[in-house]
Amino acid sequence: MDPRAPGEAGIHLGLDLGTSAVKVVALSGEALIASASAPFPTDSAAPRQAEQHCADWLTAVREAFAALDADLTAAGHGDWRRAVQAVGLTGQLPTLVCLGPRGPLGPAITWKDGRADAWAEQVLDRAERARIYARTGMPIDGRYLGPMYRFHYATREAEVSWLLSAKDYLGYALTGQAATDPSTAAGYGAFDLEAGRFDADLAARWDIPGHLLPPVKAAGDLLAPLSPEGAELTGLRAGTPVIVGAADSVLSALAMGGLEAGVVCVTMGSSTVILDAVRSARRDPAARYLVTPHALTGWYGREMDLLATGTGHDWLGRLFGWQAGELDAAAARSEPGARGLTFAPYLAGGEQGALWDPTLTGVLRGLTVRHGSADIARAFLEGVYCEIRRCVEVLAETAPVRSLVVSGHFVDQPASLQLLADVLARPVRPVRTASPAALGAALLARHRGQAPDGGWLEPITGPAVAPGSAQAAYPALYARYLKDAAR
Repeated sequence: MDPRAPGEAGIHLGLDLGTSAVKVVALSGEALIASASAPFPTDSAAPRQAEQHCADWLTAVREAFAALDADLTAAGHGDWRRAVQAVGLTGQLPTLVCLGPRGPLGPAITWKDGRADAWAEQVLDRAERARIYARTGMPIDGRYLGPMYRFHYATREAEVSWLLSAKDYLGYALTGQAATDPSTAAGYGAFDLEAGRFDADLAARWDIPGHLLPPVKAAGDLLAPLSPEGAELTGLRAGTPVIVGAADSVLSALAMGGLEAGVVCVTMGSSTVILDAVRSARRDPAARYLVTPHALTGWYGREMDLLATGTGHDWLGRLFGWQAGELDAAAARSEPGARGLTFAPYLAGGEQGALWDPTLTGVLRGLTVRHGSADIARAFLEGVYCEIRRCVEVLAETAPVRSLVVSGHFVDQPASLQLLADVLARPVRPVRTASPAALGAALLARHRGQAPDGGWLEPITGPAVAPGSAQAAYPALYARYLKDAAR
């Protein structure tokens, strides 16, 4: 911890426009001194729809900064705004905002929206997918910004000024300037990974005119000073530097494990992101993972995203009327294998883990009247953890996996953390941070994209959890899961 007061050490803020809430953290020296969040709704009235209103995002930004101010003021940091050195940005991806001269042309279409999936499946054959993957590192489907734009907005080209991600829209709202970074640009399906820029031919595949694409800057670069409108929204001083930032996946990994080969970061929120750090843009012959630029130039992340793990956890809890933590407690009352139940947790409709298949749906197999809610809860957790294992084993095929760090609500549930270690047959190290992505954004703002000599920041971890006696049951149960989930 840095012994200096925040005013002496300086404060760096991380702002994360997440899937369901805005989160902001304040970092002073080596200390995380405050964090706050504010939720916003998602409109899912139509089948496969998942839209959010940008006005709700900005309201949540205002509320999160008000809560941060209250916490810092109560802690004796009443003049904390004067100490703020920079703000780093991150956010959900891929989420599309089409911006016109007077603001957003409609709701943001989030990465959870599956309305373009069937269209993309029809217009992209296997050969074209392979060509796009070779250029972009992305196993393309209908949830990338390019296909989203083509499906929802291509007939409105004349109305569009900028085609932005959620994070970059937030940067625009705070500074009046549009720009993106390589990790976010990769989410368009039009970013040439080797060249490090948008490609005109790839953009044309989605009918995107080049002038709608934002400039690409390094993640640690200055976006622009905070505008008067941004200052009014956040309560910060106008002119405060705002850093371009990066995708939430890579900044979560930065906060959890730094940049170190062999460390796999598992970030569990609304979805679960499995990501490592490698020095080369190493594609998978079967396109089972995406390759994204990492937070620093010269590093890449191999990434797989399980779309509905946290969302499914919340859904199942509501279905049984459980409060927070009760699903995990119920699962612990069942036994390994959930008494014969298998739960394939593809509840978003489609999957982007090691299985890139927009047609997958959730399946509960083996259910009989002898099963109870605890068995269903355990089957769900085992399904999620088996999918995580599937992803980790894909990464381990071509690069050693030396350690696993994990974050999310379940790290405070000892039985669920133990279950993960048992299913993975590997030790797991929990990271207890309010928002890894926001913390990663604050670290990026602090170091401006330059690796610090002493490491990024020692994460707040608990002791590693080793596999227990139950792990002996899971090789056979994992094989059963792979067989049942494939039906």
